[in-house]
Amino acid sequence: MCPNVGEPSTPAPPCSASPAPVTAPAVRRDLRKPFRRARGTKPRKLLLAALLVSHPSVIAAQTSAALSLFNDDRFRGYSLSDGRPVAIADLSYDDPNGFYAALSGSLVASRRSGVRPLGLILNAGYAKRLSSGLTIDAGIIHSEYSRYSDRAAERSYTEGYVGVSGKLLTARLFVSPDYLHHGSVYGEVDGNFPVAAKLRLTGHVGVLVPLSRSAYRENYGRDIDWRIGLTRQFGRLSAQAAWTGVRPGHELYQARQHHRDALILGLTYAL
Repeated sequence: MCPNVGEPSTPAPPCSASPAPVTAPAVRRDLRKPFRRARGTKPRKLLLAALLVSHPSVIAAQTSAALSLFNDDRFRGYSLSDGRPVAIADLSYDDPNGFYAALSGSLVASRRSGVRPLGLILNAGYAKRLSSGLTIDAGIIHSEYSRYSDRAAERSYTEGYVGVSGKLLTARLFVSPDYLHHGSVYGEVDGNFPVAAKLRLTGHVGVLVPLSRSAYRENYGRDIDWRIGLTRQFGRLSAQAAWTGVRPGHELYQARQHHRDALILGLTYAL
């Protein structure tokens, strides 16, 4: 949340036939589940077979895609979509050598102009599984938002991050030179706990520390955001519900105020 898709995923088990790709936890989005490996049609399989002749390592790579609908797009406790519904498309690639990349694009049902582009997020990084079973990763993520986003703090920013993940928990530290205009440091811990067949409890807590307390007319301070939710799997479709909040909740919006707490509902379909 891809710095997405924001739940930790379990690293793929090793394979004796070929090196297993190291699947990094999603970086960006708070609710969307980790991507599944895409299933190819017969024409795709023929193309893949041709590629393997000259590039055998392609067999271990994972390409994934997903489509999501949410009643609001919340990031670190704040709405990116002016409290409006969003549609999000994600595409990711995991290389067997540990490199990964992701692309996420979103549309928003705006209040006055109908469906409009909301944001574009690019993510690239490298992950390595340790002998202990933990996975470490580092990368960079760039976010661009249109004028249909209600954020006043920034429309474009870049963050670098490092993280470590296990079977149930993921921790990351983000540093940005231009988030909140003059930069910030953000630390987060995400949890993903199976509670029943096809049902998971998810959680998140994060702390945002601006590198400068003021920018232009805004006055920024330290924020603590959290999220607790449930995800139910129905084959390729997953349904999510989560309660999210932020305190003290400094005003980062352009025109209208939003509640600091919100119930977020969504559906994600893995292609």
